[in-house]
Amino acid sequence: MNAFAAAVAASRRTFILRLLVSLGDAANESVIHIATTQGGFAQATRDDIREDLDLLRARGCTTEKWFDDVVRVVTITERGEEAAYGRIEVAGVERSSWRR
Repeated sequence: MNAFAAAVAASRRTFILRLLVSLGDAANESVIHIATTQGGFAQATRDDIREDLDLLRARGCTTEKWFDDVVRVVTITERGEEAAYGRIEVAGVERSSWRR
């Protein structure tokens, strides 16, 4: 991944964390994909979103539950919320200055 693509991915992950906060802390993968593509990341594929969600889970920013092995519901953690507000740095996630 080149530097520009990495920067876009980091920004997209920050968007996903902010989205989860805005939606009451949880959303399914489809909702996250739709909101992300309509929120300024129109080129984001379903695979991009899945990779982002996997990274966010691996970094402790989210947890997930699967329903019938088909629907993935992602929930933000306290660490993820801290990253969404820019209070902590998380590798692969753009540092945020978001205030709500």
